Amino acid sequence: MKSLQLSAILTASLLSALNAQKRDATVTERQNQPPESVTNNTSTPKTEIESSDAGAQRPIFQKTENISAFGGLDSRYLYRNNPLSSSETLSFIETAMWINTAYLGASFEPIEIEDAVITPYAGASYTSTEYLESGLDSLGFYSTSAYVLLMTQHSSGWILRTGLSYAMDKSESTEEETYMEFYPNIGAMKIHSISESTIGIIDFSGGYHKSESDPNPFGPGTSVGELDNYDITASYSLRITYGKLIISPRYGISYKNYSKGATSVNNGREEFIHAANLKFDYSLNENLNISLFSAYSQRESSGGQLQDAGIIDYDFHSTDAGVSIGLNTTF
Repeated sequence: MKSLQLSAILTASLLSALNAQKRDATVTERQNQPPESVTNNTSTPKTEIESSDAGAQRPIFQKTENISAFGGLDSRYLYRNNPLSSSETLSFIETAMWINTAYLGASFEPIEIEDAVITPYAGASYTSTEYLESGLDSLGFYSTSAYVLLMTQHSSGWILRTGLSYAMDKSESTEEETYMEFYPNIGAMKIHSISESTIGIIDFSGGYHKSESDPNPFGPGTSVGELDNYDITASYSLRITYGKLIISPRYGISYKNYSKGATSVNNGREEFIHAANLKFDYSLNENLNISLFSAYSQRESSGGQLQDAGIIDYDFHSTDAGVSIGLNTTF
């Protein structure tokens, strides 16, 4: 009996240690719509809109040509106190990170209906993520993403969207794919004016993550669907303008539910993720801007076989702070 108890303790400790060394792909940022700098045609977000012939509202940047292409580069250097999204007892690992992204995309000729304008978008991006702490440098990875999207700007002021995105992560050290997903999603956004220099943005979104991932610590082979989940997110943000400076505080809350089936170790797992962000954007010129940013996130999780058994704790707190420079253009 003592031997069995010792074995169970060692197994739990091993699983926890292995889990602590694995990056959590479910909280990685994924690009599934055009960057704000593209939909505003400038590094300084604006609220100017003009009426289309259909009586709806359309961003001023939108051309009447068949295709409006865009592209850009973004480089971020940041400090993160919990880069692996580990539980509180394992979140002592801290590191600086360097994240570089290149993206391309296009908007297509708008489709005007009775009281709305529908604009199709397509885009793709490539991201390199480096962990600059020597003990974590082997966890660096590359990400590829692509999306197609229909954005509908209604005369009521609501902006609706529906799309499908693809994302894939590959380990820098092994060159093996560690995560892949398809994500059908929908969203709705409303912008309202608070003052001449401030706008508020209400945003809702949701979708289903259909995934394949590298093996969890407790099993061999590729895990098909073990990390499948659907999510719902609600957020509110402000954009406060002072000349070329934009201050953007934001708070959002996401709900995730993992429901692969009774045989899944994640069956019954639910979680809430709270995120608070603050960003300062300064426009150097029409296509170049520099930013300072900070973020705090917290996950509260329950359910799932491993968590119920006390083997793995998915709860975490994480804080970011850093600087970025972005180059973008439309053509």
